[in-house]
Amino acid sequence: MTGNSIVSYRARLARNIRGHAFPGRMDARARLALTEDVAKTLTQAAGGGAFTYLPLDKSSVTAAALRERRFISPEFAAEDAPHGVVLSADKTVSVMLCEEDHLRIQAFGDDLAACLRTAQDIETLIDETHPLAFDEALGYLTACPTNLGTGLRASALMHLPALSETPPMRRLIQQAGASGLAVRGFYGEGTQAAWGYYQISNAVTLGLDEQEIITTLSEVTGQIADFEQKARQSLYKSDPVGLTDRVWRAVGILQNARRITTKEAMDCLAAIRLGVSLDLLPGYDTQLADRLSQEVWPGLLSEAKGPFANQAERDEVRAAMLRSVTEGKEIESNDQ
Repeated sequence: MTGNSIVSYRARLARNIRGHAFPGRMDARARLALTEDVAKTLTQAAGGGAFTYLPLDKSSVTAAALRERRFISPEFAAEDAPHGVVLSADKTVSVMLCEEDHLRIQAFGDDLAACLRTAQDIETLIDETHPLAFDEALGYLTACPTNLGTGLRASALMHLPALSETPPMRRLIQQAGASGLAVRGFYGEGTQAAWGYYQISNAVTLGLDEQEIITTLSEVTGQIADFEQKARQSLYKSDPVGLTDRVWRAVGILQNARRITTKEAMDCLAAIRLGVSLDLLPGYDTQLADRLSQEVWPGLLSEAKGPFANQAERDEVRAAMLRSVTEGKEIESNDQ
């Protein structure tokens, strides 16, 4: 039983187009031409309508919102040179154009193998018009040597609040490293863990095939999820009143706050997610907590309900949104 510790999976393929310098060696004109060329291939596929192309400006609300939804990397969101992203209509696929590599094809979902198949289908579609750089000995050629071989980074976003509060988390990170996996923060490489969220991904791409990577990640994240569920039960048994109080205080804040920051909102939603897994909040579910955990971020909130005159106004709108979702929830306390 995973206790909903695994929030989502992602399969990401790093690819480059044959005959072109890597993005870091391209001038602005060449980057723009390649970006628009590949975007045209995708947006016109299957008669059009399946994909949308968004050229990006680092100062735009769109770039911030896409980063917050993990459709693009923090580095890509801050890029100055011409670049853009292609999104599928159902928002399960994003293709970053001219990031570190020409293509970063990402597929998201709750089935890791299905994510990989989707990413490979997009890869095949692009390869038919823009042949990819491949070497028989090295595999797919990439800007960073760590992506050589399959070019596949498979990852799981996990919520591990109980393990984060206990010493075993450090041991789990070490054990994951011994299995060829990397444990990173909330937004992946170069970021810190927050609210108990971690990204677990393969650290090695060369010398392994896609199935080996997928199998290892699935097995290890499944084991971590089991450890987390046991840690949650232990956390509750050690102080049931304290943990229940923490969860209900989070509910109270969301139902009553008139101004709330992103950090405080995420603190509360992480506590609610933990409470749901322990059956402390029968009126809530993890899907609601996960949806709200995306919608409270500044870029996404500004895109949906902005622009705002200042941060205080944004915090007020965030609080109103959370109240509107949670105030109607009728929850019976489990207290005796």
